[in-house]
Order: sequence, then C-alpha cells, then structure tokens
Amino acid sequence: MAFWENVEALRKEQNTSYRWLAHKMGMSETTVSSMRKAGTEPRASDAARIAAALGTTVEFLVQDEEGEVSPELLVNYFTKYLNLKKELKKLADSL
Repeated sequence: MAFWENVEALRKEQNTSYRWLAHKMGMSETTVSSMRKAGTEPRASDAARIAAALGTTVEFLVQDEEGEVSPELLVNYFTKYLNLKKELKKLADSL
C-alpha cells in the first residue's frame, strides 16, 4: 500500500516516531498504529492530518513507486474531503 509506505519513508527520513506523529495529529498512538496495521487508506481528514504533520501533501502520500498518483484514489480523497467540508459547514451553521 503506497500510502503507508510513503508515510513510513518520510517518518524515517525525518527521524520521527509514530508516537510523535500521533501527537502532532492530536490522536493516540494506538489509533495511528491501528490505522497503519489495518493497511487501509485512512479517512480524508486523517490523511490530511498525517500529511500536515509530516510537512507534505496527501497527493505525495498516495503516489506509487514511480511517482504516479492513481486518479481514482485522488478523486476518492477529494470527494471525501468535500463531503467532510460540507458536513462541517452544516454543523457550524446549526450552532
């Protein structure tokens, strides 16, 4: 899975731990570890938080070994992001 492989490479390059990453994301280390061990793509909001903590972009994290980004995967994240943004706006408007 390209996402977690890219996270691992950046984490090692930056000499950081998953504990540090979880702290930067405002999550428990257990939560981050569970996401990683499941090997699935995280939710768009979590992917954005991981990217921000590592000083990169979601696009970078989802690219494969050749630097290619699966259009389907990128559209999937973008759709999730837009849905999240819409739900947050609804929530803010209801307050």
